[in-house]
Amino acid sequence: MATTLVEHVVADAGAFLRKAPLQEIGRNIYTLKDVVEEIRDKPTRRSLAFLPYQLHFKEPHPEHIRHGERASGSQPFPNLLKG
Repeated sequence: MATTLVEHVVADAGAFLRKAPLQEIGRNIYTLKDVVEEIRDKPTRRSLAFLPYQLHFKEPHPEHIRHGERASGSQPFPNLLKG
């Protein structure tokens, strides 16, 4: 059965940390420079130098970024803050 690839994939840090086979998902792999900069562990940073695909860096246009709003005094991610 032939695998159908999507044209574009946008990867976050989790994809690189999990060593996701992005080349098996899409033809063009995109990420942000900030995403790569947030990866701290040495093995993952080294593996980025030897990816089996070309990684394209793009920055979104400001009008395409939507900032989340929260109510005054509310905590972000309340479920994560429970001890």
